Amino acid sequence: MRYDTIVVGGGPAGATAARGLAQAGARVLLLERRRLPRYKACGGCLSRRVAGLLDFDPADLVEDTITGLTFTYRGREPIEARIREPMAYTVWRDRFDQALCLRAVEAGAELHDGLTVRAVRQADNRVEVDVDGKMEAGDFLVGADGASGVVARDLFSTRRKARAVGLDADLPLAGAAPALKGRVVIELGRASGGYCWAFPKRDVASVGAMVGRAAARTASHCLETFLGAGGFGGGKLSRTHGALIPLHGGNSGPLYQGRALLTGDAAALVDPFLGEGIYYAILSGQLAARAILSAERNGGDLAWYQTAISTGITPELEAAGRLSRLAHRLPWLWFKALKRRPGAIDFYRKVLMGQESYRSFADRVWAEIPRPLGLLLGGWTDREQMGGERGAREKRRWQ
Repeated sequence: MRYDTIVVGGGPAGATAARGLAQAGARVLLLERRRLPRYKACGGCLSRRVAGLLDFDPADLVEDTITGLTFTYRGREPIEARIREPMAYTVWRDRFDQALCLRAVEAGAELHDGLTVRAVRQADNRVEVDVDGKMEAGDFLVGADGASGVVARDLFSTRRKARAVGLDADLPLAGAAPALKGRVVIELGRASGGYCWAFPKRDVASVGAMVGRAAARTASHCLETFLGAGGFGGGKLSRTHGALIPLHGGNSGPLYQGRALLTGDAAALVDPFLGEGIYYAILSGQLAARAILSAERNGGDLAWYQTAISTGITPELEAAGRLSRLAHRLPWLWFKALKRRPGAIDFYRKVLMGQESYRSFADRVWAEIPRPLGLLLGGWTDREQMGGERGAREKRRWQ
């Protein structure tokens, strides 16, 4: 059987693309390497704006509702914010991803899990996928198989390697801190090129550290010292896993090639500020479905997808990158900038809720940084390009 589209990877990006295509009547094959539900190394914190992309109520999947946010510098001088309405939710990724895949199946997609994609190639007007020795063919291919995916390996030779690694573990909440319920903790200054975190679930806290890839060997020590300094008690860590985090790093090559395209982590659509990729995975999955449906009518051209990502997602990721250059390279200065403007935390909450953009947030933060230092770190570039009038307006809105 020849499929209209083959989707490799059953995470948020792949499941979303498969569902969108199946809902439009396409014959879709969704391939997932591991049996569902499968554990995924991830803090599982969904920003409020993720819920805005879903067309179903995820309430049954929610482990905790986040109304509090704490930033610290090496465990000291916490900056606290608590609001009445949710800014984020925590979930288990195995249940969340399975729920998305099941909705794709309900829409008509054919799901095969527990099978390994060995290789992919393009030939004439089709794509071919080697699934454990069996060749499957389709008109289009969606690469949603993560940072080390086969689709990018075989068809996108210019894709850059992941720029960070994450170490994720579970800690019994009783042995952590009861005050963590409903609150996330973000710590700067300890993890080189990244940060440490604690996200509450129903009975455990998901804790972890993200560090630059060059500092991968320090991740375990960073996590241990973060937990020791944060008053998380002596609970025993369980289910510790490491993972590559494909942070967006500017121009990283084309996202489509012939009849194949990349989504989510495979496309490095990951926020370089906090390493969050679920929102961009789902959004890119939706855009991938639209691009393929359009390409079916115009001779297979997927150029619209590149344009949609470049205009709708890339500017936000680049703004997050400007923030990360300050927060990860000079965490103390970043922290002082936050303390100088207490409203910064509330504004970041609005970013998480989809009420404001990373671009506006980055402009406001960089307005507090001395211009010579901003130029050195590359944070002032976009501010100067956007013009004096808009720049002045953004700075006034911060105050």
